[in-house]
Amino acid sequence: MASVEQAISITKDNLYKVFGTLSHEERIQNLARLWHPNGIFIDPQDVATTHEGISATVAKLQNAEWVFSELGPVDVAAPAGSDIVVARLKWGYGKPGEKPEVTGLDVVSVREGKVERLYTFLDSAP
Repeated sequence: MASVEQAISITKDNLYKVFGTLSHEERIQNLARLWHPNGIFIDPQDVATTHEGISATVAKLQNAEWVFSELGPVDVAAPAGSDIVVARLKWGYGKPGEKPEVTGLDVVSVREGKVERLYTFLDSAP
């Protein structure tokens, strides 16, 4: 089971090192480190599976001039005796130093120290 601290670290690393990385090669390396091989990413427009599929979906969402930011702390639900830890993180995406153009919420299911599922909900979009 992942600890609360691991789930927080994995959730933040996913935001910055998977979604915030423009390089496909670096993103694939980070996906291999952070995600289960059979992980699933679900957002309002798509469902992606496999590291290659998730990387391709992320690339379609990116803007090279924008960065991600955390809009609050990572909240974690870690039921005693469960091998699954669930974390949620509110985030923003936009030009550095400006109000985010896009805001949303990630709900991350972590099992065995890796992302098993990521559900992304958008609050606002450009």
